[in-house]
Order: sequence, then structure tokens, then C-alpha cells
Amino acid sequence: MDGSVTTIRDTSAWTADEHRNNTSWLYELTASDLAEIDGAVRAVAAAGLVPPNFGPKDFVVPAFGRRLASLANELENGRGFFLLRGLPIDKYSLDTVKTIYWGIGVHLGKPVYQNTRGDLMTHVADRGDDYGDVNTRLYTTAAAANPHNDPSDCVGLLCVRHAAQGGTSMIASALSIYNRVAAEHPEYLPILHKGFPHDLRGEGVTASLHETTPDIPVFSAFGGKVSCCLNSKSSRTARDKQGRPLTALESEAIDYIERLAESRELCLTMDFRPGDIQFLNNYAIIHTRTAFRDEPDPDKRRLLLRLWLNLYHGRALAPGFGDRFNNGSRGGVPAGKQ
Repeated sequence: MDGSVTTIRDTSAWTADEHRNNTSWLYELTASDLAEIDGAVRAVAAAGLVPPNFGPKDFVVPAFGRRLASLANELENGRGFFLLRGLPIDKYSLDTVKTIYWGIGVHLGKPVYQNTRGDLMTHVADRGDDYGDVNTRLYTTAAAANPHNDPSDCVGLLCVRHAAQGGTSMIASALSIYNRVAAEHPEYLPILHKGFPHDLRGEGVTASLHETTPDIPVFSAFGGKVSCCLNSKSSRTARDKQGRPLTALESEAIDYIERLAESRELCLTMDFRPGDIQFLNNYAIIHTRTAFRDEPDPDKRRLLLRLWLNLYHGRALAPGFGDRFNNGSRGGVPAGKQ
């Protein structure tokens, strides 16, 4: 992108009111869907298969699979998100829930590693970690998040248990945010098109706590689509580690995007119910969450399961744009580095 002011008109450029009053993004699982899911669970169990050792051809859900293909297209070519509701979470063991979730996920895309341990499905839960530490990742804390995108085509979150209080999911259209920046603060566009490095916190190819990426644009136009890459904490600490802290104007640009991502006009909120499964296109959606408070009982504490997926029919990306860990485009976290 050359920094010129323009308005992007696209299905994924939406405002919150459009979806507060229109729940076409919410898909309620039908009795037929659930029957197919149960049949697929029995089949993979009979074959001795468990995540991550099976793919879509093993988890056979004929009619529901066609629905998932349509929803995958909605992720890439439509609004950029959807939520599945109605999985009877109390009916299943946690292992069976993971089998179902994996089976749904692999119909949408290929899972990628989320940490150096090589986890393809992670528990998003408070482990008491301090998000204020520069090398701590959000998903092991109860903190509020900075608006961001995850480093994969798509992120999925399945709610096993919700928090006693808080933990509300907040999403916004990256393209609507771009349009507001172009209209109201075009002086930020050259900064955002150039972008920022990202702090790899010891999870890059060198395993060094000082490793960072080259600059990655916050907004990138390629192949007929505009894609977003934002993580203010990662970019700020990366620049600090490089010895060149953000300038005042760079900080203003990031802060403005984050305010827009949490504004009532652009931010759609979702309070997850147990069994809800949210999928977001990371290039089209900026997401965050509120801080949360857990129940004292460990068995009642908030637990989400997360997948990072590269969509089977994902968009083309500009060279370097999808390289969030210095291991090639769409590479995910390099496993086995610690």
C-alpha cells in the first residue's frame, strides 16, 4: 500500500450494529449435525485415533462438513468470523470435546504449532502468570488483552467453562478500522503500512529472548485483499529490545487503532457459553477480551481450547507478511526450541 487515502468496501468491513441486530454469524448446531458428530467420534475412537493424529477424511460428517466448508468460505471471503453454538459440553469428557474440536478444525484448515512445546491445541486459562512481564503470553493469564491478531490464518476458541466474571470476547473489523484511520488520521497510514517488528520472546528460530522479526505491516494490500497484523505489546517490546523505542507518532497510531477496536461503533462483544466455538480470520478481524476473575474451585475455572489454523483456501500474502516467527510464511511457532 502506498499510503494514499482510500475507502475499502468489502463484506468484511462491518460495524458492530450490523451484527448486533443480525445474528447470521451465529450457527446453531442441529440435531442432525450432532448425530453426525457423535458418529464421527465413534469412528475415530474405533480406529484408535486421537488428536492430532487424524484429519478430515477420518472425521466424517457429510452434511455438517458441507456446512463447515461454507463457513470456511465466510471466514475468508465474507464477514471474517462465525460462532458455532449448541455443543452439549456436559455430555462429553474433556478428551472427547478435544476430539470433536479437532475434527471440526481440520475441516477448516491445517493446525499449526502455538508454542515451542509443539502444542497444536492449547488451554487458554489463568496459570497465575504476569502479563506485565515482557516475555509472558496472554493465554496463561487472566489479564485484559490488547487488541491484536494471532499469527495464523484463523484462530478458534472453544469454551469449556466460562469465568465467574469477565472474559468477554471483543472483535472488530480490521478493514473498518483502516477506513476510519484513512478518513480521520491519514498521517498514520505511512507508519502503519511500514509496520513494526514483533518480539518472539524466545519462540523464534534462535530461541533467543532478544530475537525479533523484521518490520511487518499493520495493513498490507496483496492479491486483491487488505490484511492486518497487529500486536502492540509485541511490537513495543520488540522495538525496546532493538534499542529504538516507538516514537510519539508511532505510539499514537497504535493507540488510535486500539481505541477504534474497542469502540462501541466497531466492537462486537460475545459472552461465551459452554460449548460455543468461535472462529476468526486473523487478517480480517482484530480481537481482544476483558480481564476475568475465576471461581476458587479449580474444576470451575475458565477454560477455553484454542486452535491456530491455516485455511485450506486462505488468501495470498505479501512476501514476509505471514512470517511471524522467522521461519517462513504461515510457519507457526517453531517447535522443539526449548
